[in-house]
Amino acid sequence: MTDQTQLGGVSSVQGGARQKDGASPVPTAPPWPPIERPGQTDAPAGTDRSHTIVVLAYDRHGALDRIVGVLRRRRAKMQAFAIGRNEFPGMMRITIVMNDSEVAVEQLVEQLRKIVDVQHVVNLSSEQTVARELALIKVNSNDSQHSNEIIELANQFGAHVVDVTQQTLTLEVTGSEEKVENLVHSLQSFGIREVARTGRVAMTRGVEQSI
Repeated sequence: MTDQTQLGGVSSVQGGARQKDGASPVPTAPPWPPIERPGQTDAPAGTDRSHTIVVLAYDRHGALDRIVGVLRRRRAKMQAFAIGRNEFPGMMRITIVMNDSEVAVEQLVEQLRKIVDVQHVVNLSSEQTVARELALIKVNSNDSQHSNEIIELANQFGAHVVDVTQQTLTLEVTGSEEKVENLVHSLQSFGIREVARTGRVAMTRGVEQSI
């Protein structure tokens, strides 16, 4: 037997719904489009690219939580997040590297600007940006021959030794992400024990200020 429920003159039938008087069927699904995630856009697939966002905010209780909260709600596709001091006392400088469409990033920038602790936000283009990353790389070094080979390779990348033990050498390198990646790849044959990377920090070229 078909399961039916009488509700205010409308007979609801399992597997669909129809009006009792024989009028047009009542739709079983809403006609409006589904709700999209915050920041979602109709940008075609493949339009995502890397963006560098610099945020200047007051260094006070809860400020960082509010900034991270916006990033989480917008589902930002973050690749790096670096926090540090800058030239203004009582302020912090946050560099966010993310991969998304231009429209989604601009929407995120507008939301960050609404946070009471944030003084300024800027989305830097790659053409106007000086960007660097610092990395510490700990490599196995069991004898002097290996140590010499590692040091010679490090010199080719502008890296230098910051710590030496009987079993390891720790190198420090500063440069582009590509440079750091290439050095890490070149050291794999010696055996890498640990890598610590700061993520990208950036500012505009010349006399123009990022903030």
